[in-house]
Amino acid sequence: MGCESVTIDRRISYVLILVIASLSLLTAVPPILPERIVEPFSELGILGPNMKLGDYVEEVEVGEPFSLFLYVGNHEGRAMYYRTLVKLGGQDDYATETDPMDAPVLADYEHVIMNKGNSTTPVTLSIGRPGINSRLVLELYKYDEDIHDFVYSGQWAQIWMNVTTPT
Repeated sequence: MGCESVTIDRRISYVLILVIASLSLLTAVPPILPERIVEPFSELGILGPNMKLGDYVEEVEVGEPFSLFLYVGNHEGRAMYYRTLVKLGGQDDYATETDPMDAPVLADYEHVIMNKGNSTTPVTLSIGRPGINSRLVLELYKYDEDIHDFVYSGQWAQIWMNVTTPT
């Protein structure tokens, strides 16, 4: 019976050593291996003048400057070169995931952002023509190294506003 007890203790010791070694490997290996990006993505957002979602200006006069913030985030697994176009359209103008909006460009911003980084850029705009339910659209473009030009990412953000003539 004494010999059998030693064999069971030895087996328990082996199992404990195996569990401890496995846990050690699970803890030590991930920081050594390069990070794997499962689904790379970029972020695009419009923030109001107080750097918050939703506190956007709803009405401006023609030529009156107003402020916003442009937010771009990078989770692509590498540094990225982005361009953001600010466009103004009407109710019937829109951007889709495949096509950018066919409307005049009000402003153009470029950013180089490291992986897991972001950029929040202050933007001051003014609109030169009146319009009810005007659509201010920001479109995100990514630099394509193969063609040496920017390509529409299919990402866009918008706010609605009324642009009135001064009284």
